[in-house]
Amino acid sequence: MNAILIHWVAGVAAIVVVAMVIFQILLVAGLPLGHGAFGGENQILSRKLRFLSAMTVVVFLAALYIILARGGILGKGSESSSLARVGIWVLALIFCVSTLANFSSHSRVERRLMAPIALLLTVCCVIVALA
Repeated sequence: MNAILIHWVAGVAAIVVVAMVIFQILLVAGLPLGHGAFGGENQILSRKLRFLSAMTVVVFLAALYIILARGGILGKGSESSSLARVGIWVLALIFCVSTLANFSSHSRVERRLMAPIALLLTVCCVIVALA
């Protein structure tokens, strides 16, 4: 595949992941955005769910590294590392499961906003993985 296209797709995924990191940090901080996370049942997350959001931030930061590495944005050798090659497929699977979970959620925010975001991340990861 064209390296410019892969860089662009990885860049889009990276921007979305950074936005999700910011969203999760806002949840950890106690902002009333809980309708977009964890089933949408709590506007302000409980202490336990805030902890899970903090762990989600860590996962998203790891995802950011893997996406940038596999997309070749971190340097030529990074895209062929075992972590990047395997990790991008793991991310594609995680985002696919997230897409299904969000589409089946009772939360309108998760169905209408988070599910398409997860689907976009799934597609981006598959494209980058196939590069």
